[in-house]
Amino acid sequence: MKPVAYPNIYFSKKLGPADYGKHEVSLRHMNHQHELILVDTAGSIGSTSSKIMCHNPMKKIELLCSGCVRPIMEMPFYKCRAKEDENCNFALHEWCTRRLPTKVDNHPAHPQHPLLLMTNIPNMFNIFHCGVCLLDCIGFAYGCVECGFYVDVTSGFMPEKITHESHPNHLLSITKDRRTRYCLMCHIPSISDYILSCSFCDVYIHPWCALLLPNTIRHPYDKHPMHISYLPIENDKSEYFCEICEEELNPHNCFYHCDVCSQSVHSDCAPLILQCETQTHSTYKRGVYLFLNMKFGSIHKTDGHPHPLTFVQGIKSDGLCSVCARELRLEMILRCSECEYAVDCRCFEELNKS
Repeated sequence: MKPVAYPNIYFSKKLGPADYGKHEVSLRHMNHQHELILVDTAGSIGSTSSKIMCHNPMKKIELLCSGCVRPIMEMPFYKCRAKEDENCNFALHEWCTRRLPTKVDNHPAHPQHPLLLMTNIPNMFNIFHCGVCLLDCIGFAYGCVECGFYVDVTSGFMPEKITHESHPNHLLSITKDRRTRYCLMCHIPSISDYILSCSFCDVYIHPWCALLLPNTIRHPYDKHPMHISYLPIENDKSEYFCEICEEELNPHNCFYHCDVCSQSVHSDCAPLILQCETQTHSTYKRGVYLFLNMKFGSIHKTDGHPHPLTFVQGIKSDGLCSVCARELRLEMILRCSECEYAVDCRCFEELNKS
């Protein structure tokens, strides 16, 4: 397959100055139906009254980039200019709007072909399965169409060697190893062909544990930052419980901890700080949150139901799918806010085909 280098116009097109500030610029992104506006100060967009703020767990404000699905922590960034009643949550880091490389050569997990930047995966909701972190992902991807191999933006820039605080004395190299290896950070057996390993020690780390867990998080009910820990806390309580899911926590696995308040959080529960109604379960724990690379909240319509449906993670109270009667907890679902109707993504796709 011959590599294709897409021109910059594929990603965004400058339309000219906007009316809301001399530094703001409007863009048309080829993967979005609405105009985007540059946000470089806290304020409202156009005629909307909602204040536009950056991602801030302390204020329970969630703002995720629709490209890399990482939090937008600072300005400037681009936000959909659609009216409030259109319920569009599309936003992009300034970097993801126009500066992402169009091609990645010699990726450690797929060196035989270049990986091309794809802003639109031809699947339902643009969801794809990352070949490195093994998570279901939404957003931009680097992919090889010939092999059906895709990685999320973060995994797309995975270096061959890294240093990591959990094993600071030696470099870790990405290797292809199908043998069962236990991760130093989460102590869960490897479920991927690729793992970070130390050539001097019998140490292995999942790529997703090494690349996707931030060193520090904030909790709205704790004024202090919580830092990642790889060992039990010295002189701390003998029993550990997660403040999010209230289940027992193994201090020999990586976790987040506040030294001042002695509060702890599972590493895979940390993203749920902003969504206290969302649930996880010990059966699904694997070091990182199951839906870490998903962006929920988009609104969808179908002829099979009279009301708009919101794309969310299913929780226990959602019960069973209104179409197939499968349990919706811990599934990607579409939920109606006006009635008790809820369906999983597979059934929603079938409804749209009929």
